[in-house]
Amino acid sequence: MQFSEELVNQVVANVLSTLSQQGQGGQTTGSVPSVTAAAASVTLSEKVITADLLAEKAKGHSSVGIAAGSLLTPSAKDYLREFQISVHRATSSAAPETGQGTPWRAIVLSNSMAVENALTTIEQQTGVRWSQELSSSLEESVKEAISSLCRADAAGVILFASTAEKAACLANRNEKVCAAAIQDVNHLRTVIAQMSPNLICVNPEQKSFMELRNLMKVFVNAG
Repeated sequence: MQFSEELVNQVVANVLSTLSQQGQGGQTTGSVPSVTAAAASVTLSEKVITADLLAEKAKGHSSVGIAAGSLLTPSAKDYLREFQISVHRATSSAAPETGQGTPWRAIVLSNSMAVENALTTIEQQTGVRWSQELSSSLEESVKEAISSLCRADAAGVILFASTAEKAACLANRNEKVCAAAIQDVNHLRTVIAQMSPNLICVNPEQKSFMELRNLMKVFVNAG
């Protein structure tokens, strides 16, 4: 059987076209997908996180992990904002799912070992998330508490300050704040029944770890 030159050329062209398409398909199949590098992160275990500590250990990182009971100083917050570093706080793996909602906030103006211990264990024992930070002045701590409640980024705020009564008075100037200076757990229960505060101010002096922890528990359970 004889084939015309035109038919032979057509067959060759079809074969070359098929081989070319198979070669392109093989390259596509064997290509390596691009990999996006995970954001650099560092974990800090210190109880008090300062700007100097962040500059020493978190420089160049885009994310910082801190312990559940760690406190952020005002300078640390400024450093995180300036260098756009995100923060994630470690929580207990045993915490129930109910702890994944709106966090509670603790602002510490008057610090003590009892306060630090209470803040360290509160997440594990209540199953809720807590945002914790140090403050440098009464005015700043009250301003932070009001701002947090007005933004609704906290279910409730507890302010540890030796001048608890003055702090509550200043905070109550804002119509969205219902603040009370609390003496003990029984007093807190009475206040909750009468006015449902969203900010409680506590003088931690002469109070034990258990007293402060129980105050926080009652406050959370009422919310």
